[in-house]
Amino acid sequence: MRGASLATVALIVLLAGCGGSSAPAVTRPAVQLTPQEKLGKQLFVRNCGSCHALADAGTNGSAGPTLDSHPWRAVYVREVIASGPGLMPDKLLTGAQADAVAAYVAAVSRR
Repeated sequence: MRGASLATVALIVLLAGCGGSSAPAVTRPAVQLTPQEKLGKQLFVRNCGSCHALADAGTNGSAGPTLDSHPWRAVYVREVIASGPGLMPDKLLTGAQADAVAAYVAAVSRR
């Protein structure tokens, strides 16, 4: 019986290393979003996700940079939304909507 359980464990360990990509999976802790950040997530998915990948939002756009690469400061995200660098349209969102998206991106990229 003990030999069978050791063999089972060895098989599980061996199979766990098979297949998949060579890059380790990144597991990020869940973030508790504020009401403003929750609104920002909805706005991000609707207005930004077709161009930007962001794991928390479940978006995989490739026209703009992936936003999971490093932590973003809300003030910087707000400036980018206002100026629209490159092919990004300027003022895609304004006022409270731009603030909400900036707060959301900052919150989920800090993890």
